[in-house]
Amino acid sequence: MLKPGITADLAVVREAPFGYFLSDGHTDILLHQNEATKPLELEEKVCVFLYHDHQNRLSATMHEPIIKNDEMGWLKVVSVRQGHGVFVDNGISRDLFVSMDELPFDRREWPAAGDRLFCSLTWDKKGRLMGKLVKGSPVTSQAIAADRSWLNKEVKGVVYHFLDEGAALLIENGPAGFLHQDEAAEVPRLGQTIHGRVQFVRDDGRVNITQRLLRTEQQKEDADRILAFLAERKGGMPYTDKSPPEDIKARFGMSKAAFKRALGKLIKDGKVEQRDGFTYRVEKE
Repeated sequence: MLKPGITADLAVVREAPFGYFLSDGHTDILLHQNEATKPLELEEKVCVFLYHDHQNRLSATMHEPIIKNDEMGWLKVVSVRQGHGVFVDNGISRDLFVSMDELPFDRREWPAAGDRLFCSLTWDKKGRLMGKLVKGSPVTSQAIAADRSWLNKEVKGVVYHFLDEGAALLIENGPAGFLHQDEAAEVPRLGQTIHGRVQFVRDDGRVNITQRLLRTEQQKEDADRILAFLAERKGGMPYTDKSPPEDIKARFGMSKAAFKRALGKLIKDGKVEQRDGFTYRVEKE
């Protein structure tokens, strides 16, 4: 049975000003002239990919899709329809729709244009071609097993699935990884390419990723943030190592422990001092 998403060898049965009509002996299907990659002759057999055009008619193209039949592959998101889903590029003129039923409940985790999703083909109850997200072994089979040499490597990978406490990703030319929500710089998106550092190599060859800086780098960044805030406040601020954690988090976006480490470094380096519940920048003589 002819249906969208499959390839078929069909014969040219007649030509029209706007293209060709192909047939399997029972059903005629239009191959628009824009979808033909070369001139065709009557009765010539041609291999085509079937899809529904914008008028929802079963049509044919000679252009090669990225995935067809039972294949799976990485497809780039081209647009997002809030409340409906996303469209991905399958290499032909008609983009492939992925329903919101396939996407995370949290809209912050929805993919954006340019992200990549690992998809197969499926059909809705009306027989319309759609994309279906693939996870598990079809994705992880593309990974390699990591050894200890991967520890602390800077890597990038694509988020392909969400778990209860974080995101699963496939590292480029590398192992499968996991980014815990506490190690993420922000809420990751499905299909997003994220950068991070290998924090832990598991016995099964998978790795844990962090987007946090190394402690020394993070301490310097936090110290610079404190100095910038002091500069805005003309050299003084009502925050010290005794300030409540919630106040530190609200003002600086860091934990109390990180604030104390950064502040301690600044005090040790002679750049700030604390007096009477305030922190002051030390002016160089």
